Amino acid sequence: MIKQLSAYYFRSHMYTLVPRHVREDMTWMADIGTQAVVIGVLEQDLHAAVENIETIAAEAERVGMKLFITPSRWGSLIAGCPKVPSIFSSCRPEVWSLKEDGSPNLFMGPVASVHHPATLEFFADSLEKTLAIAPISGIVWDEPKALLQKDFSPMAKAALQERDIQDPDVHADAQADFFHQVNLAARAMDPSLDISLFIYGHIDGYVVDRLARIPSLSSFGLDGRPYRKSDGGGSDSGIQEPTKFLCDQGPRFIDSAHRHQKDAFMLIENHAMKARDIDLMDQRLPEVLALGAEHICYYYYPRSVTEPERAMQVIAKHLSR
Repeated sequence: MIKQLSAYYFRSHMYTLVPRHVREDMTWMADIGTQAVVIGVLEQDLHAAVENIETIAAEAERVGMKLFITPSRWGSLIAGCPKVPSIFSSCRPEVWSLKEDGSPNLFMGPVASVHHPATLEFFADSLEKTLAIAPISGIVWDEPKALLQKDFSPMAKAALQERDIQDPDVHADAQADFFHQVNLAARAMDPSLDISLFIYGHIDGYVVDRLARIPSLSSFGLDGRPYRKSDGGGSDSGIQEPTKFLCDQGPRFIDSAHRHQKDAFMLIENHAMKARDIDLMDQRLPEVLALGAEHICYYYYPRSVTEPERAMQVIAKHLSR
């Protein structure tokens, strides 16, 4: 049974925000039964877009919706929006996660090592600043980017000296432990926070179950296209391989979440859609919703959609049920 319906509301407020548009957007979401709006928060938003966050929070409250945040690109350790390097890790080479040859691990920019104490301090401090801006009810950790990277930085070598640093599972453990520690810091600020984490649907093996059993999570899951791979629709942005499809990979993630006493989370990737993809979404969304995830999230008017009005009509038709 679906317990939580949320909407990704990404960068509609960067940096020019029209209050009337926000009011209309929140009303649309609430009218189809959306319970929480999720906004991306960059490091620079904490000093350059505070009023925008406050405006969205007020309009969400007006229509009875909660405000969730997706910390975006912090330390280049997570996704979110937009696709930019992290200021923190770009300016702090001493915190970089390193490859075996000593060059930095990269995702948009240099990735911060989860073994460096400054990384945890930065995440906790940034969350504290965010929670002070407006009433925040939840956090969504979007696609941790270093799950499959090996870290050979001095801090990693010191922390992992009793383990095989060449074993990818060792690094997956470190990532899971890091997000658990960040979650504990967040819950110390507000014990009632709803905290979700999701990863690419094409990931399998040890790392899926390892993240699903992070004890401080409320829900765990995946993002993916709202149809089957065999349907022949577009995959992600149309340029990335391998691909992720909710109908194919969703059951595996939902099972993992439930086995570890978590709610299951699914983000419907309704961005980057051609007309044919919208048709497939219309056909397959009932199947997606029947998979059994308790927390469903969708993009509100996302980027790169051929027929955005029709696409959102499809979302409304199925999710309002």
